[in-house]
This record gives sequence, C-alpha cells and structure tokens, in this order.
Amino acid sequence: MGEPVVCIFPHSDDEFATADELRSFLGDWLSIEESEGRYLLGRLGWKDKDFKAKVTSGSLVLFRKGKDVVGHAMVREPIRELDPPEYGKTEHGVPKDYYHDIIFDPSSVRVYDLSVESLESWVGHHIKPRFYSILGSRRDYESAFGER
Repeated sequence: MGEPVVCIFPHSDDEFATADELRSFLGDWLSIEESEGRYLLGRLGWKDKDFKAKVTSGSLVLFRKGKDVVGHAMVREPIRELDPPEYGKTEHGVPKDYYHDIIFDPSSVRVYDLSVESLESWVGHHIKPRFYSILGSRRDYESAFGER
C-alpha cells in the first residue's frame, strides 16, 4: 500500500447549489458520529489511473465547490463499488443512483476556505472542475498548507 494521498472531490449543482451548502453539510452532517462517516458517490469521472486504489486509508479528501475548497476529511475505509447501486436523492431531492461509497473518520472533518487557485499553484497545473483528481501526497500537502 502506498503513501496516503490528497485528492479532490468536485460537487455539482444538483448535489449542493453553493459552497455554503457543502460547507454546512460537512460541518453539520458528515462530522457527526451518527453518519458513521459514510459518503455516497455517483458515477465518477476519474482523472487519474487507478484513482480508487490510490485513495487509501489515511488519505485526505478535499471537498470542492466551484473555485473553492470548503473543507476536508480523512479516509477511514477506501472507495468501494456498490453492486447493485444504491438509489437515493441529493441534498436538493434530485433522484440519483450511487455507485460507490467511502467512509471518512467523522472526527477528521474540517471546514475552511481555500481557493482552488492556490492548490493549482502548489500542483503546478490546472485542476479540472469536474474530475476526481489526486493532487499529491498528504505529507507534501500538509507541508504546504498545514494540517488545518
């Protein structure tokens, strides 16, 4: 198993209309123990080969909405495929099939503001807004941005 990574999860408008909605979700729901840290994912646009395999326990997931990163959570259990997919609804009640889930450590959830532009300066390239991408090692990220 490789070193924990830092990656970014983008969010569409049918999931969260604004950065504040996503921020509220992180702080109010994902961080409570009752959620058990479970987070459902729809169809994923992988930018990186072997994305799922690289996002191991201890990796850090950044939550992106538009040009902002609104917080992060540490992976407790890696991404797994749901077979059959789980039917559900987005925060706005839009029907959606979920094909994957991931378990975060609820106590690791942090809510903050960080511009995607500052991440792009760190990684040295444009981060596409609709792709799940690995940005680097968790260790290097924390050296650059602190543990937040």
